Amino acid sequence: MNVNAREAEIALDSTQQVLFDELVQRGVAGQSLLEIGCGSGGLHQELLRAGASEAVGIELITDIVKKAEARSHSLGLSDRASYISGDFMQYKGTLESADIVILDKVVHCYHDPQSLIRESAAKAKTLLAVAFPAPRPLLAASMRVLSPILRLFLPFRVKFTKPEQIRAWIRETGFERSFSQHTEMWHIEIYQRSTTPEEML
Repeated sequence: MNVNAREAEIALDSTQQVLFDELVQRGVAGQSLLEIGCGSGGLHQELLRAGASEAVGIELITDIVKKAEARSHSLGLSDRASYISGDFMQYKGTLESADIVILDKVVHCYHDPQSLIRESAAKAKTLLAVAFPAPRPLLAASMRVLSPILRLFLPFRVKFTKPEQIRAWIRETGFERSFSQHTEMWHIEIYQRSTTPEEML
């Protein structure tokens, strides 16, 4: 897949921009990244351009992975970005830990969000950055109606979890919240590791 210069320009959505700004403020120079559910790669590619050392992106949809690879090549990031097409939970045993792990708008797209959070956090040496839905009643009702249709086109099922439960699962992995910003649709949060995996045993 070819990506021209205009297509390669990274345009972050508002949620990604918040995560980008906060992570850069904390210092990403020399930091390794793992983005689970990376889409076409915009967020971690922008963080690479801001000084992160390397990134691994994982995405279920093969065509989107190809787009991320093409964009990475067009931006001159191919030597620092690599991609996996598939389910993170199937590859977790072969992946190296990263300084920063990103779950941007992906927790609600996995059938077992607790396991996804637990295994993702286990790969994060320092920071866990997440964005998950603010489950407004109208949005939740709409997704229940649309889910049978969406399953025909998407390889995942939308499943809303209460924010308090997501935060509790993250705290159980040894992380404490260090940043939080809410929009009408999303909770955007960054967690700092407070306990190593070894200390939790």
